[in-house]
Amino acid sequence: KAYRAVGNALKNNKEPIVIPCHRVVNSNGSIGGYSGGVKEKIRLLIKEGIKIKKGKIDFKKYLFRF
Repeated sequence: KAYRAVGNALKNNKEPIVIPCHRVVNSNGSIGGYSGGVKEKIRLLIKEGIKIKKGKIDFKKYLFRF
């Protein structure tokens, strides 16, 4: 149940800009939550060049693969 560990780490992140937890999204591409609010998370992602369409990120474009 690693998702719980990730959620707790994100929730307790005291420096959300330094440790960029806003980049963590749901496995289906939906935005998910953020301690600073979802609107702020979307703003940060867009500022970094991520395109969000209908509340989701297109993983085909942004997913890192080896």
